Amino acid sequence: MLPGMVLAEAQSLWPSSASKAVRFEPHDPRADRQGLRELAAWCQQFSPLVAIDTAEPPDSLLLDAGACEYGFGGEEEFADKAVNALERHGYRAVAAVADTIGAAWAVGHFGMLKRRVLIVPLGRQTDFLRPLPVESLRLPAGILQALQELNVFRVDQLLALPRAGLMSRFGEELLPCIDRALGTLPEVLTPERIDEPLEATWEFEFPTTNSRQLIEVIEYLVDWVLAKISLGQDGVQRLLCSLGQAREEPLRFSVELLRPTVAKRTLMDLVKLKMERLRLPGEVTRVTVRAALVVPLAFHQDELFGGCLGTSDAKEVGELIERLSSRLGEKAVLRPRLRADAQPEFVYAYEPWLMNRERASHASQPAETIRPTFLKSRPLPILVSTNPDGSPTQIHASDIHQAIERSWGPERIETGWWRGDDVRRDYYLAETETGERFWLFHDLTSESWFLHGIFG
Repeated sequence: MLPGMVLAEAQSLWPSSASKAVRFEPHDPRADRQGLRELAAWCQQFSPLVAIDTAEPPDSLLLDAGACEYGFGGEEEFADKAVNALERHGYRAVAAVADTIGAAWAVGHFGMLKRRVLIVPLGRQTDFLRPLPVESLRLPAGILQALQELNVFRVDQLLALPRAGLMSRFGEELLPCIDRALGTLPEVLTPERIDEPLEATWEFEFPTTNSRQLIEVIEYLVDWVLAKISLGQDGVQRLLCSLGQAREEPLRFSVELLRPTVAKRTLMDLVKLKMERLRLPGEVTRVTVRAALVVPLAFHQDELFGGCLGTSDAKEVGELIERLSSRLGEKAVLRPRLRADAQPEFVYAYEPWLMNRERASHASQPAETIRPTFLKSRPLPILVSTNPDGSPTQIHASDIHQAIERSWGPERIETGWWRGDDVRRDYYLAETETGERFWLFHDLTSESWFLHGIFG
């Protein structure tokens, strides 16, 4: 599709009777960049330094040939082998080799003239750049528009202009773009950081169903993974284990922790609890262990006099939760968590203690909202006497008959039509003569009063 072309127009250009159907997909810039990152990792077989170009959106890779071309028989052979390998990988590619990143990018995008490989001789980048359009210098859109308004379309026309007036006329970004392409201003190649998966695999010569043997293999693989992690300050918070079988799908299970760790004993204790619950449908041919979530280790300073729940106590509680979750299942060990909802009955939900951190809910009540420490499971119907403004003055229930000394409110709470039963309430915080505090609401639909909560 051309820039600015609408989808319907693009679809109309391809006749419905064509032999090969065309599939139209929405553009996903994140997927494009992830694809380039994966391709950059693959291209490390040609150079240890591979970067994604800084254009927006990026559409090419930059490789630092350095001394690598000598291992391939020269620059042209180096580039030719890279292009051939990419084409076998399913891509249509061209390659330009030059002294500078800017010249290689410019020639690769605008100067190939149907060639697959083009080598810019040493020190000749200016000659190759002159006939190219000014877009080849990777200029910002505003500068390109200003140059086109002055009928400056090629690099040689731009270089013919007095250099002293370029900055004042076109801004500070133009000269660095020119100098980087010509090689008078150095440009640093920032390679993609390729994260190797922290995993290890064991292939069995003879398949097995022996649980003790499987645990020994997992322990060996966990040792290997931890050795890779212990070089830094990180720890494992989620460990994935996969037991491959010859004719069945791999049997997978995960070990979740509240806090990251590099302690093999902690991980293996949880692995053994998981293994106790597994039922192997067949013989295992392969075991894979992967550190799926690696995060910085948490360090805590010990308190001088301790507290109601010291660091050691919190650690023991965490280990208990991890062991119970591994033995009973993650969905069997729950905790309440606040969530954003207008209706008080639904401001909390139960979720697994070891819920994945990426999916964990962080919603909470606003700091200024006052809520009771005890909320009744079902609001209790009561009789209330009110002032002319609607605020409560007396409460009458089965075991409560008290006058209201002070009250705060109303706080209007309503739910949307999509919720089902419409909820329209005015809430009041009411303090009695004896100092008790109740959370009352007036149902605006039924005109009834209810006791919903008690403040401790």
